[in-house]
Amino acid sequence: MKSIMGLILNTAILSTAIIFPIASYSQSSQSPSSDDHWRVKTNVYVELEEYQGQRDSQNNKVYDKASMVGKLSLSNLASTWSFDLEHRETLRNHGKNFPNSRDSYIRNRTQIGVTKQFIKDKISNLDVNFTYRKESNDGTPGSKARSSNSLYWIMPSGSINLDERWTFNYWGALYYYSNFYEANSYEFESEVGVSYKLTDSIKAKVSYYSDKAWDNEFTTQSLQRQIRLGLPVTINQDWSISPYFRYLINDNEYNNRGHLTQQLRSGYRLGTQVEYKVTPKLALWGGVAYEPTKWKYPKGSEKTSGNSNKQTMYLGQLGVKYSW
Repeated sequence: MKSIMGLILNTAILSTAIIFPIASYSQSSQSPSSDDHWRVKTNVYVELEEYQGQRDSQNNKVYDKASMVGKLSLSNLASTWSFDLEHRETLRNHGKNFPNSRDSYIRNRTQIGVTKQFIKDKISNLDVNFTYRKESNDGTPGSKARSSNSLYWIMPSGSINLDERWTFNYWGALYYYSNFYEANSYEFESEVGVSYKLTDSIKAKVSYYSDKAWDNEFTTQSLQRQIRLGLPVTINQDWSISPYFRYLINDNEYNNRGHLTQQLRSGYRLGTQVEYKVTPKLALWGGVAYEPTKWKYPKGSEKTSGNSNKQTMYLGQLGVKYSW
């Protein structure tokens, strides 16, 4: 509990230190009759991941996560530029329980990004995001975190309105990992799909997702492919709900020669997010998800239990959004 409270305190301090100076500047510089001013949006939430079945030979839990996340975005309707900042601290448990112990580890990461809008009209829009992330390695609670990697990415995203109801959506991100304790690596992640406007308050979405990673010699290290479905619904001016479903087509792992070493047999994720607007500026939100998977072989580092090749993940999120 002490470690989790530490995560909350550290994230709250970072958010407060950044939010209030920017919010004060934004509010003091805006004109009462103009939209030409900077807006600040914040999102602070806790995220819990429970992995059922992940236990060692002494029946101890080995791989659960508790994360505290703070996000901040800065935008201006009159500008083609926007900025975002995120800090995440994660307590990972490799044995026993989450409280301070030699088997609990903390990892933190901070990222800052800038987005440039190149196209925005009635037919289409195109944005390009540039982000830098610094991530630490695992460290025991109370110890100084060690650097793990620096991540750089470029991510174009946008949409094309095909008619009044159909929209084509896409995004793709190319990542470069500058690692401190191993060779550098690369990754490409993308999602393309369409959405259909059933009514003014209901949309149906379907997309194809892929994620591929390479080592420094561009030998494939992992490959994921999914079909994703979503049905965001605006219930009224206060409530909205966004159920979703992901079918895992494949999730492969490879060695440094590019030979397949692990393969997903079956898997899916079923989840939803719910948001309630307390005021026009303040919103509460939460999310849950259930993801059972089955692998060809038991996973290493005790990520599946003993000789079992099955894993079930439960995800829970609870947060607060505020627009300044």
